[in-house]
Amino acid sequence: MEKEQFIEGKIPACYGSLCPVACCDDNRVEEWINEYFAFHERIKDHITSLGIKIEFVGDRVQFKNCSDGKNCKFLTNSLNKEIDPRPIDCKIYPFCIDWNSIDFNNKIIKVYYWDKGCPLVINNSIPKDFKNEVENILVRDLGFLFYGTKFKIEFIDEVLKD
Repeated sequence: MEKEQFIEGKIPACYGSLCPVACCDDNRVEEWINEYFAFHERIKDHITSLGIKIEFVGDRVQFKNCSDGKNCKFLTNSLNKEIDPRPIDCKIYPFCIDWNSIDFNNKIIKVYYWDKGCPLVINNSIPKDFKNEVENILVRDLGFLFYGTKFKIEFIDEVLKD
């Protein structure tokens, strides 16, 4: 029997691939270059063989074609079921980090809603436990990426503007 994939940031109320809204792969999945090298460079050949496009843009890496419209290629084709191989943005959906406004002096990261389409955002029904999990993921992963820095996470009750 194949082992089920470990998934961080999974909201119990989420409809997943049965949701009428396509939350995945709207060409906004990105991460810092150091996040990419920490988590994804070692599986680059595997990722690109799945058709995921990797583009380096300044200090960021953008992923395109990450899903088939509903199912995440990072998860369905994971090489290790013990870890969640998705970029941080994907782990914390329907939230997203405003990468352009990270305050490194005061160690504050602002977290917005990714889009208005998620039924959980529309119905204002994101569980508090999930927000806590998002905060834990961000503090852990960004602390790892930025040499143990302890960031404060600030949730903004708005959709991130492009």
